[in-house]
Amino acid sequence: MISTIITAITSLFQTYLTHKQHKAELKQAIHNKQLDEIQQGNISASELDSLSIQSRGWKDDFLLIVTVTPLVLCFVPEMAEHIKSGFEALNTSVPEWYMLALALVYIDTFGFRRILRNVLSNYLNTKINKS
Repeated sequence: MISTIITAITSLFQTYLTHKQHKAELKQAIHNKQLDEIQQGNISASELDSLSIQSRGWKDDFLLIVTVTPLVLCFVPEMAEHIKSGFEALNTSVPEWYMLALALVYIDTFGFRRILRNVLSNYLNTKINKS
């Protein structure tokens, strides 16, 4: 009786592990297919954004914390002046190319590729009109 129960439990556990392995293999195959399509240029920017969001890692959390922390600290009276000074320093002394590079990092990390075309178009129009 006990050996039958143990055999049944073992069989169920084996079935579960097999199912889990097949599911992981399927997920990996889908991921590989998506990567192949990306390399071939067959996926639109919005699909790339979706893929980026699905495979988020620690860098997304880090950038979110770095981005939101100054906003929160503005409400702490002792920190508000420091935050203001920091933003003034960024506004006056950070090169434009660095801010653009930073924007590209955020676009890539958070999956905003759809808006990249509009941003670049507006930036180029602004630069051309200044000339």
